[in-house]
Amino acid sequence: MALIIDNNMLIGIVLLLLIFILLSNYIILKKLKILYNDIIRNTNDNDLEENSNDQNKINILNDEKYYYHVLNAISSAEREIDIIMFSIYKCKKTEELLNELIKARKRGVFIRIILDKDVDSNKEVKNILGSEKIPIKLAEDRRIHNKLIIIDKDILIIGSHNWTDKALFENRESSVAIRDKNTIKKMKRYFESVWNSLK
Repeated sequence: MALIIDNNMLIGIVLLLLIFILLSNYIILKKLKILYNDIIRNTNDNDLEENSNDQNKINILNDEKYYYHVLNAISSAEREIDIIMFSIYKCKKTEELLNELIKARKRGVFIRIILDKDVDSNKEVKNILGSEKIPIKLAEDRRIHNKLIIIDKDILIIGSHNWTDKALFENRESSVAIRDKNTIKKMKRYFESVWNSLK
């Protein structure tokens, strides 16, 4: 009789342990699901997927993320690239951007660049890219302080980054990539007005 009670108690304890394990796993899975959803929500809010079909998105490009985004955007350009930049220094990383522009030009992409005339390094960049048949204008009438790129009328990249190794990899800088047709049209008109105002 004592053996039967012990077996029943043992079965009860095992069942209680199983219920405890199942409940624990259920709670852990629920918590993991909540955590996963929070991560996905934050990712979607703060760092939109590059391959998303959403054409009205803003992608935040903090610090060096800007460099990789711009490099990829230039290498993917098919028709045209318009750039207004306060300063471009020929450094290790910016040279990669310049080389990507040259490659884009060689595959038939139409490129125009506006730079500030008072930045000495811009004159060197004008000579380098000019020799590759990339038209560059140096603004004389008003200081150019923009940091603006329009690619294929599909993407606008604008913010605080100059094309210097310091700005790309040392400073704290913020820019955004915008895929909104109306915003891009307005900035394209702005680019054309600045371009046409220069010699």
